[in-house]
Amino acid sequence: MNAPGRPFDVSTILNPAGWVATLVLSTVINIVAARHMVRWDWSSGSRFTLAPATVETLHSLHERIDLYIISGGGESLRRSLGPILQAYRAETVELDIHWVDPDRDAALLADMQRRFGLDSNRAEDGRGFADAVVVVAKGSRHWFVTSADLFDSADETRGKPREERALTLGIRHVVDGARARLCFTVGHGELSLADAGSERDGIGALRDLLQRSNFDLGTADANVPDVHEPFAGCTAVIVAGLRTAFSPEESNRLRTYLLDGGSALVAVGPGDGADDASAWSSGLDSVIAPFGIALEDALVHEADSALRIPETHGEGYFVSVRPHPVTAGLSNPSTYPPRVALFFARPMRHVSSPGAATAADLLVASDRAFGKRDLAGVGTWDDVPPRDLDDLNGPLVVAMASERPRTTDASVHGGRVVVVGSRFIFADDNWRQPRPLHGAAYFMDNALSWLTASPLVVDIPDKPELMAGMRITDASRIEIKRYVLVFMPLAALLLAVSVWAWRRSSEGKPYRSVHRADRTGS
Repeated sequence: MNAPGRPFDVSTILNPAGWVATLVLSTVINIVAARHMVRWDWSSGSRFTLAPATVETLHSLHERIDLYIISGGGESLRRSLGPILQAYRAETVELDIHWVDPDRDAALLADMQRRFGLDSNRAEDGRGFADAVVVVAKGSRHWFVTSADLFDSADETRGKPREERALTLGIRHVVDGARARLCFTVGHGELSLADAGSERDGIGALRDLLQRSNFDLGTADANVPDVHEPFAGCTAVIVAGLRTAFSPEESNRLRTYLLDGGSALVAVGPGDGADDASAWSSGLDSVIAPFGIALEDALVHEADSALRIPETHGEGYFVSVRPHPVTAGLSNPSTYPPRVALFFARPMRHVSSPGAATAADLLVASDRAFGKRDLAGVGTWDDVPPRDLDDLNGPLVVAMASERPRTTDASVHGGRVVVVGSRFIFADDNWRQPRPLHGAAYFMDNALSWLTASPLVVDIPDKPELMAGMRITDASRIEIKRYVLVFMPLAALLLAVSVWAWRRSSEGKPYRSVHRADRTGS
């Protein structure tokens, strides 16, 4: 500090060394912040937190992707998409984002139409250029995103935002890559790809999700005469539940396909007539045995009330998750992963035989669970059934994964299987659950990704509903008119009268200053 009377020395604050040090320090801080950026999402329902499938899609980009957002300067689309696009840009540098104002950029819109070759103004899927609010493009490949894709309006006032799902699917569609083919077995009462309108018999929701995720879907009948390789060309075979068993010939064909390096997702639960011993037979014992897995003839019941799903008599429950690529994102308790629910499942066990692979546990029921062997009278149970002496004791494994060695050096991986003891793992309702209960869907997404060595299925749970508008009825319009024309002017008039009355009451009275009274000591 300068002494009194001494002129101020400006050099104390203009020291060049200090400025250089400050500049270097701020540069280092900015570089570190740019390389290790952390974003916090305080929105309701974590609306702007990206799903694992989106993050993987963005990290896998190696070519530039253009996003053209057609929106005026004052439109709400900028406010809703802005934070999401910032989250996308935080994960990759391969996105070029262009905001296109229809009123100011008419020439750019016309150029986009010519660039994408839209002479008829229609895309291959029937969407029109005029319907698009976002165009995702890579070279000449393009995908339209409409306002209906971005926001699902349940009614006039509320709706669910789906911007992330629409944008990620658009990016997937324009990125080059071979399509993995999923072959669903038929002829044994499996769940059908056709949407039967019933969650028990159809898997329409999963079918639509897989098609949007660029999978090629088909069926495979292993019982066709004189066809020795019914699974040729299949990236993975899906056995979506059984009502009747595979024949020995069919089992042998599937077994050969897997031993040659194929992949399969097998979901086999108790049959409808589970009180009959024949209902336990799947014909797949010889198929999964080389992978170190065997199915048990029992139905898992959960006796722990904290894990049991209400009104299921113990056959519906939440399971614990073991670490594995199939359970990625579900087995780390520090990240608050969604819970995995399972219904009407049979347990499985490890088997060892010469040349068999070693299986890994994926989903496990608690140590209080038990496997009911005798299901006589299952339709009359109104609570968790009593435990018999020959029942299996928990904990019980209800899903396993296994991989065999590669058959050739050129193979990406060896034969892979994921076995789940319930056909209800395919239930459409699994993909409709909010994120805290979306675990079964995430499990299936990861399983298909691991089996096909493909990117994750674009399965993004719905975000919480938001207020989309205001419904004004005739009655509410009259009430608003009454408030505006009567109550609000009347309230202002009463306030004015009150002020006038207060001022009239103080007129003519002497003014006494508090400060003056303090100075006089009165």
